[in-house]
Amino acid sequence: MTETNSKGLSRRAFFGLGATAAAGAAVAGLAGCSPVAPAESASAPAEPMAATGEATYEWEIAPEPITDVASVVDTDILVIGAGLAGCACAAAAAEKGGKVTVVEKTDSFQGRGGGFGAINSRYMDELGVKVDKVNAKQHWIAQCASRTNEDLIVKFFNNSEEASNWLIDKCEALGGTAMVGAFYSHDDVYAEQPGYHMFRIPEEAGLTSTGFAGAELCYLDAVKDGAEFVFNSPAVQLVKDDSGKITGCICETADGYVQYNAAKGVVLATGDIGGSLEMCEAYAPICAEYGQPRSQYTPVGVNTGDGHKMGMWVGAQLQDLPFPTMMHPQAFCWFHGPFLFVNDNGERFMCEDTWVQGKSLAINKQPGGEAWSVFDANWPTDLVNGLPYGGGMFWDSFRPYGSDLQLAPDYFQTQIPLYIEQGIAYEADTIEELAQKIGCDAATLTATVDRYNGMCEAGEDTDYYKKPVFLTPVKQGPFYALKVGPALLAVCGGLKCNNDFQCLDAEGNVIEGLYVLGNIMGDITAVDYPINVAGNSHGRCITFGYMLGHELAEA
Repeated sequence: MTETNSKGLSRRAFFGLGATAAAGAAVAGLAGCSPVAPAESASAPAEPMAATGEATYEWEIAPEPITDVASVVDTDILVIGAGLAGCACAAAAAEKGGKVTVVEKTDSFQGRGGGFGAINSRYMDELGVKVDKVNAKQHWIAQCASRTNEDLIVKFFNNSEEASNWLIDKCEALGGTAMVGAFYSHDDVYAEQPGYHMFRIPEEAGLTSTGFAGAELCYLDAVKDGAEFVFNSPAVQLVKDDSGKITGCICETADGYVQYNAAKGVVLATGDIGGSLEMCEAYAPICAEYGQPRSQYTPVGVNTGDGHKMGMWVGAQLQDLPFPTMMHPQAFCWFHGPFLFVNDNGERFMCEDTWVQGKSLAINKQPGGEAWSVFDANWPTDLVNGLPYGGGMFWDSFRPYGSDLQLAPDYFQTQIPLYIEQGIAYEADTIEELAQKIGCDAATLTATVDRYNGMCEAGEDTDYYKKPVFLTPVKQGPFYALKVGPALLAVCGGLKCNNDFQCLDAEGNVIEGLYVLGNIMGDITAVDYPINVAGNSHGRCITFGYMLGHELAEA
């Protein structure tokens, strides 16, 4: 077995090794994702697994069942994972009187990011902010290459307002408010929608969250309403009965294996695969070389695809591969606008007035997976002039909806000196000096800038067809180069489910008792992350967690 390639072991080859050798190989191949194997009635399924219809990787093959259970706990609703989706589900179920247990592999609830996306909320109503739902849904589907479950998107659209206001209530109960952001693109091609919310909660509220506090707000209310959270208790295997219904899970604890029995359902809310380079290489290879190593959202040992694996072991199917990635160009400088981009060789390589995913994927193909945003002393004016026609993250600042456009350059003027101090940006009096600082050939960068300036003067970009309004020349010193690179936030692909969030097997049949939420949910995004509804990943966690929690509690 030492000569077997763990990344290419086929299901046919695995079972050809013989039952005894195969069982040992399965356990050995699970190091890093689960120290042992899954539960009594969750032995290797006869049905094919994964998107390919067979087990391509060792972690897709169900290990031997765990039998040495030290204790058993009965509950009604078992949520695996205390991230935003899991905490929202627990809070919603507990407020309806549900008996809820949440098991979490780390020592606390998990919350990351800056805010959440909503299709509507009372704050949006007060500001007169309207999402163009037709535009938003159609762009979402187009950005996902028409490979999504359209009904799930509509379900989010139709229920986002109620769930968002529910979470806003929790924020306001602690003296906080929500800000609706203005940082979305007004471009007709890369059309984005308003609706990104950021919470402002006073320090005296005593929260521990340093960013978006949604998970903590839901956790606190869930506990208040009687939900039990068990930390440092990673789930390692699902339990199913003779009919194939999922009835619970087994967790590994310091006191041995604990089996949780769930009368009403088991909810997988274990997050994405972004913390596992091996799974990223297999299911989302586009992020593996640069995006995943630069991940800014996934702590070590968290979001390693545990739920994906456990689901596959009981026959749940992955959505079509590769998984879509949420990569934002924020690994270095958080400002770059629509200005001239060059790679480390000083060569232009893309149309720069695209969306954040487009920037990330294009830069990802360049040497070192990095690039430079190059502009001159007129950048504040150029930025303000372009914002009515473009904008979005890393182009606009995180300013409130309806605020003065001048706030964007005012903010970034405070940030550029900090970038320079950090060595991820440079200022120079000449293009030749700028080339020396970023480490490229001066003649190459000069030729690139000269050609670009010529197209700016002509009003037509015949190289990449950037919109004329964003063709701003690089002529007036001082000149700037800001380093830009993609970082992975999440890999938002997972297990196929129906419109009631129930996992599906190879034939599309419901796996009774097993539900899925958050970035382990499959088919609501595909190919790429639809940033046209910014923050929709968190928005879906809140909306679907809220809905499923109520439904299970009232079942």
